[in-house]
Amino acid sequence: MRSTRVNGKVKQEFIRYIGKEMGCSPVRRLSSVDVRVMEVRRSLDVEAVHRIALKLGIGGMIQKSAQVMVYSQLLDRPAINRMPEYLQETEILRHLDIPHVSTQDLYTSLSDINSMDFSYIEKKLSDIFLELEGNRRTVVIDVTDTYFTGDSMDSRPRKGKEGRVKKLMQIALVVTEKHGFPLMHRTYGGNISNRMIMDDLVKDLWINGYTVIVVDRGMSDPQRIKSMLSLNFTMICGLRKTEDLKRIIDTVDREDIYRKEHRVKLVNTEIYCNSMEYHGGRIIVVFNPSMESVKKAHYYEHSSDEGIAKYLGYSVIYHNTSLTDAEVVRKYYDKDSVERAFKQMKGVLDLRPVRVWLTSHIEGHVKICYLSYAILSYLGYIMEKVDHSGSEAIDLLRPGYRVYLEDSKSGFRWEKMVTQSAMQKKIMDVVIKMT
Repeated sequence: MRSTRVNGKVKQEFIRYIGKEMGCSPVRRLSSVDVRVMEVRRSLDVEAVHRIALKLGIGGMIQKSAQVMVYSQLLDRPAINRMPEYLQETEILRHLDIPHVSTQDLYTSLSDINSMDFSYIEKKLSDIFLELEGNRRTVVIDVTDTYFTGDSMDSRPRKGKEGRVKKLMQIALVVTEKHGFPLMHRTYGGNISNRMIMDDLVKDLWINGYTVIVVDRGMSDPQRIKSMLSLNFTMICGLRKTEDLKRIIDTVDREDIYRKEHRVKLVNTEIYCNSMEYHGGRIIVVFNPSMESVKKAHYYEHSSDEGIAKYLGYSVIYHNTSLTDAEVVRKYYDKDSVERAFKQMKGVLDLRPVRVWLTSHIEGHVKICYLSYAILSYLGYIMEKVDHSGSEAIDLLRPGYRVYLEDSKSGFRWEKMVTQSAMQKKIMDVVIKMT
């Protein structure tokens, strides 16, 4: 209906019937044979990721083309050269309010994000994450390696943890102890030792106030411990079994340590430990009989040097905390936050292998994965309310499609969400509430 003036009076003129009214909105009468599906796009998982990105402020830190890379890396990890086709299958561009992004735009975004002051981005995100941790500043540090195919990065081929000899880059990651939120990262060539990486990290850790740390074996030694003590670090460090530390292990009586009062139960095994004073703290000698059995069986297949074999199954931890031996050992061996972070970055986010060539693209790709993991870690944090991990939530939201329809006779177009499952509604309720 529309208003018209006839003989000086306003009257309603009938235009056409569009259907009955439901809920104060007109409902069109359409024949199902005239309705055709124009597009079907992934919607729910994209919306969840976008809402969290907005919550974390990522949209205000990087360009939209880089956001496209972050979202797609988290959701599906498509190759860059097929991204234009992939984006037509999702609502990423719609949420970011951009009509089109080219392959060249995406490659450029890798260089652009790599040239940014990424420490500013890390600081902004860490402020949010530390507040969620209750401002607990205990952090876990580890280093992993990943293969790459480019020729431009300064790294010689070497054998990685998987046993293959290829070009490697190393990534040091610092995460919160409780929820594994990322706080900072650094990339290095594959030929840099873990102890040299730790030397480089120490100044940034100290500047950012991360002076309570849990560090994996191979990243520290007695000399570096002295250096960190001078900076007032509180630490739990795994140590490599140097000749000096082997002499300390020799002072521990096997029959004494292998007793019930020295037993500590971990998640998947049990160990035995004893400690003594060392460099302003304590050094804990840890004996794992199960590991000793496995390692000796493998070692004796290839060698018979008892001078080496007798130390298999032993490890050494240094700490200067007020915790008991059992508490320290549990914190060290059950430090799954950083291991979970690397597992998600290298698995769920497909950090490995890096399939770009230029150094700026390789390091930009790592930063994209870092931001994707930031979103994923926050999603995992809020999904604790529904007993799911972040990656499980994304998988459950994946079938949440939006369908775009058209009436072939009138040309009228509309859209409709596929009916959500009860779990999808539950997940989205949590996401909406927490963002």
